[in-house]
Amino acid sequence: MEDKIVEIARFNYPADAQTLMALLRSEGIECYLRNEITSQLYAGYVDVGGARVEILDSDVPRALEVMKEGGYEIPSENEQGDEIKNVSGWARHIPFLRHLPLERQIIVLFAIIAVFLALVIYFGSLVSSN
Repeated sequence: MEDKIVEIARFNYPADAQTLMALLRSEGIECYLRNEITSQLYAGYVDVGGARVEILDSDVPRALEVMKEGGYEIPSENEQGDEIKNVSGWARHIPFLRHLPLERQIIVLFAIIAVFLALVIYFGSLVSSN
């Protein structure tokens, strides 16, 4: 059975991720860094999700233990990222979105914004043609 690769930590800057990777490797845990170049190139322009430290699924329990000993904050399993908390925070103020799962909330918000922009463009073109 093959292990899959899973994300164990995410950092805004690759240099921060390198410190964790050095700690994990010193304990014999093989790790990989995803989005290193893109996060360096697009820093400040586009949010690519940061530099991601990835390890084999079978190494996760030991890696979490090493991270905790190293002073890294370990998120709980049901803890969501800041961006997701922001979207779900906006959606809770809209009554018909409260009961929808987060994925559907995002889709509905995107559709509302797209329709609004289309209406602005349409009515703007009517005004400018008169």
